[in-house]
Amino acid sequence: MKNKIMAKISLFLLILSFNSLINHSFANERIVVAGGSLTEIVFALGAGDQVVGVDKTSSYPEKAKQLPQIGYWKLLNIEGILSLNPTLFITLEDAEPDNIISQVSQAKVDVLPLKRVPGTIELLYENIEKISAKLNKQTEGQQLTNKIKTNLAQIQDKITTHPQKAKVLFLMSMGGTNSVAGKNTTADALIEIAGGENLAKHNSFKSYTAESLIAMNPEVILLNSHSISQLGGLDKVNTIPGITETSAFKNHRIVTIDDSYLFGIGPRIDEVTKILYASFYPENK
Repeated sequence: MKNKIMAKISLFLLILSFNSLINHSFANERIVVAGGSLTEIVFALGAGDQVVGVDKTSSYPEKAKQLPQIGYWKLLNIEGILSLNPTLFITLEDAEPDNIISQVSQAKVDVLPLKRVPGTIELLYENIEKISAKLNKQTEGQQLTNKIKTNLAQIQDKITTHPQKAKVLFLMSMGGTNSVAGKNTTADALIEIAGGENLAKHNSFKSYTAESLIAMNPEVILLNSHSISQLGGLDKVNTIPGITETSAFKNHRIVTIDDSYLFGIGPRIDEVTKILYASFYPENK
């Protein structure tokens, strides 16, 4: 009997030690992330203290901006990544150069490549699930997903009360060139999720003439914060060719959104959706 008791105790201690070893390994990950939305997910799951490096699109939360950078996700450098001694590299699967994922893997670093498109809520939930499983944070992942679903459902209920969608354009001003966001962009996805209609039907970004902007005559115009900075301030928006002839400008419906919302559909999607919905349908604030 005594031997059986001792055997059970030994087995219990062995299992306890094994579990402790697993938890210890997760707690000591050195994570490098390429993709602003992915960085936000890691931090939202409570694993931000394990992140040792990020790409340039990772500007939220504030702590992420203080971490070492590995460059832009479309122009990564293998030496920069490996210099941070990562144990895990979480990245967008279409990060560039094309061989960056294989290079990191060959360096014996665990890699979790995740999809960037299509920019949908479903993809966000999928990425949350995969990251939380990799970090052994399944409970936190489910809680995060549930919170987003609850908040979005409340806004979606309001959206259904608007049979006519707000006509929206997203403008980006860079170095004197003004572009409009079309399909397969985060801006397009955000407009749709918030109950608006993106008037731009082309793919990706496209330069627009003043005549085109006037002809489309959007009810709401969105600009990212970097564009406002490039223009020299919100009071310089009228320098964008054609904008003063639009309903959006005449009715003071020029809306600025923070750049950090635009680097993929991330866990603050409910937050930015609420902001955009209020700008699309101000009478329902």
